[in-house]
Amino acid sequence: MPVEIKQTVRVGTRRSQLALAQTKLAINMLELHYPNLHFVVVEISTVGDKILDVALSKIGDKSLFTKELEVALLSEEVDFVVHSLKDVPTSIPPGLVLGCVFDRASPDDVVLMSPENRGKKLSDLPSGSIVGTSALRRVASLQRLYPRLKFVSIRGNLNTRLKKLDEPHTHFATEDNHQKQFDHLPTKYDAIILAKAGIERLGWSERIDQVLSDQFYAVSQGALACECREEDTFILSILSKLHCEPAALSSIAERALMSGLDGGCSTPIGVRSHIGSQSDEHPWLLSVVGCVMSLDGSQCVNCSLGSELPHRIPKEHELRHRAASGNSREDSVDREISTDLAKNSFAGSSSEPKSLVNRQINEEKSKEHKRHSCTGSDEHQASLLLQAEDKLKFLDSAVSAVSLCMVFVQVQDE
Repeated sequence: MPVEIKQTVRVGTRRSQLALAQTKLAINMLELHYPNLHFVVVEISTVGDKILDVALSKIGDKSLFTKELEVALLSEEVDFVVHSLKDVPTSIPPGLVLGCVFDRASPDDVVLMSPENRGKKLSDLPSGSIVGTSALRRVASLQRLYPRLKFVSIRGNLNTRLKKLDEPHTHFATEDNHQKQFDHLPTKYDAIILAKAGIERLGWSERIDQVLSDQFYAVSQGALACECREEDTFILSILSKLHCEPAALSSIAERALMSGLDGGCSTPIGVRSHIGSQSDEHPWLLSVVGCVMSLDGSQCVNCSLGSELPHRIPKEHELRHRAASGNSREDSVDREISTDLAKNSFAGSSSEPKSLVNRQINEEKSKEHKRHSCTGSDEHQASLLLQAEDKLKFLDSAVSAVSLCMVFVQVQDE
């Protein structure tokens, strides 16, 4: 009797326990659909994994946790990679595509307390308590609410951060704003802030002491995505089994906001979004709230928008469309839409008249029911905040982009 030879699919991932758990989740889901495929995990170290003594905002590279994975894809060392979507820059290298967005867990941040503070909330901590976080967004928003607490950088994977939290003494880096020099001082973390999704995926939910459900979270936080080569139709076809349309649509709107703001790890940008059904007449409503803050959290600009999506969320076999050509910001967002939703993606083409795309955008804008509420800070705010109110209007384009994508699919089907 002949021995069946399974086709091997190489899956790239970072080396952390969380990254491996998320990759295993993707593989387990795929194995249910493709029992004849053999999935092999390829562990890859990224710059963000190697540089642990510098705050993320100081490194500056938007591809800290993705570049080496994408290099492996382009050199055909792996067939697809699994990302935490919040780590993926809005600009994806040519030749690569997000083949699916899946399993968006809770996007909220959570507080984990040190052993002696278990069961407490941030409001219960005494003045001067030290709270560890690696995100400027978290520092900006929480420092505004809890000015008596001291927020300091904490780096490393989740295991490392929990170890630092539980140790009686550890070291952290403080920066002198004038001399720009780091001093390493012995101290003790009283609490740390992490993403709820990661804690839950590692099975550590019992360590959560407080859920920050009323705070802005990072763009695409909680969502997972698989990236692959744009022309690899076989991999694109199997990844379609993982795709979750609501998760993808909310992530697209948030990532379009990030793209419009040119944001990254060095900018305190937060978001909240929701997509859900309303009624049979208007079954889908997408709402997005964006926030840009000053580094100390003292100033902020908010903007919110809700829009009815004009059509049902398309089925998997209907999700096909062309990537826009060109280098403008609008074009890059169009390409982002195609890469986030496409199961079968093909090269950008100029055969589709740009006027058709523009007409569809204008038509959909006239159909949408929008609500806006923008508030600005005073004349002394940072230069970023001075531009933020206008830039946050890009939320309008983000929601329109989702509507356009769905309309474009139907136009192609017709």
